[in-house]
Amino acid sequence: MKRIDMTLRDRPRQAPSAVSETVDGQAVIINLQRGTYVSLNETGSFLWDRLDGETSLESIAQALAEDYGVDIAVTRSDVLALARDLLSEGLIALESQQG
Repeated sequence: MKRIDMTLRDRPRQAPSAVSETVDGQAVIINLQRGTYVSLNETGSFLWDRLDGETSLESIAQALAEDYGVDIAVTRSDVLALARDLLSEGLIALESQQG
């Protein structure tokens, strides 16, 4: 898989082709263009819900660390990894990709 250049300063948003439903804290996200989907656990859903194009990945990592009592270094790494995966699946977009 190609590594995607993304940093904690980025402010990705949910892609227009992505639809999601959250049940019991777990999100299922479908890419309508590709016909693929991913399922996220509670912490992944926490990230997904905050991908609004205005909130940085750093801010999301800090909120995740505070809310779940996890070390910030761990949440930074995990948030970045998941965001890269979601980007490669076409489920999120960066400002430079919006048009």
